[in-house]
Amino acid sequence: MLLAFLISMSISATRQNTPPPDLASRAEIEKVAQIISRTKTVSTTYAVYFWNHGRSPSLASADEWSAEFHSGSLHRVETPRDRVVANCAEGTGAYLNLASGLVSKGPGVAAAACGINTNRQFIAVKWMGRVQSFSIPADRIQLTDSSNIRTYDVSDDGVILASVYALRDPQKSTELETFAVSLSAVLPDKSMFDEASLQKSFVPEQFKKPPLPNK
Repeated sequence: MLLAFLISMSISATRQNTPPPDLASRAEIEKVAQIISRTKTVSTTYAVYFWNHGRSPSLASADEWSAEFHSGSLHRVETPRDRVVANCAEGTGAYLNLASGLVSKGPGVAAAACGINTNRQFIAVKWMGRVQSFSIPADRIQLTDSSNIRTYDVSDDGVILASVYALRDPQKSTELETFAVSLSAVLPDKSMFDEASLQKSFVPEQFKKPPLPNK
């Protein structure tokens, strides 16, 4: 469905003589769709810990941690404000807002948590080539929707290793850069994908602190 949508988007824009930027060919659209799909069908067991750096012309820079865990079709995301568990094969998920204590459920939770967030429609996509991300070979892609420009580094087995979020509005150029600081094939706890586990954090304290600068 994703590939069909991206192709129809390109055809529609071409008919209006307003081709979306960076959609060079059907082959490129297919390549990007395959990479997005790779993030949503990954079967590798992993725990990846990130450090996030946010910056804005009008706000002070803000740094914080986040983490993602995966096993089979089960996925978990943690930030200082949210926790999410999802079954990516079934398209189900539960989201806990730590500030309010409220839990939300539905397919939109899984669409956001499982791999690259596809809740927003893309108006442009671009494959930016092969890169080394966290010392791992990866594909870099850029996705543009009505509000944001998102760039992702995706490993060959579908793990997101880094991302950059920027607003399309140049007057509000908030940007969030996320990069992996640790990648492991060992999960902290096998019960971490149950909805009841949302009440607990599984991120080790060492990954809730800024990473040490490279020597």
